[in-house]
Amino acid sequence: MRTLPALTATALLACMAGCGERAAPAADSSAPTSSATGPAVAESDEGVAHRFDCQAGTTVAVLDNGDARVSLPGGEHHLLSQVAGSEPQVYTGDTLYFTIAPASNDAGARTAHLSQQDGMRELACSEAG
Repeated sequence: MRTLPALTATALLACMAGCGERAAPAADSSAPTSSATGPAVAESDEGVAHRFDCQAGTTVAVLDNGDARVSLPGGEHHLLSQVAGSEPQVYTGDTLYFTIAPASNDAGARTAHLSQQDGMRELACSEAG
């Protein structure tokens, strides 16, 4: 058994355990949010095509090269690769799975979900403006 996937799963579970008592974010993304749901660390936008803010202070940056970078609140980063030809867009790596739903409104905002590959835990994400 590899240590990195076990540590990744443990870190993701710990992040999600803290949001179990909080309500899921409202569908209206125009409402102000607290800094606890924002990016864990400031990151450069260089090479970033899209950025998503997720529950539990987790962020996902979809990179220009086709990969996605997950940033956990503790500063840990995980690189995910896009699944070729996937619809909706799917990125996977380590024990994480990130899916981007197509925009369902005229504003073009997309929603996404970050989960463990076994589907046991999931964080809701919204596209950052």
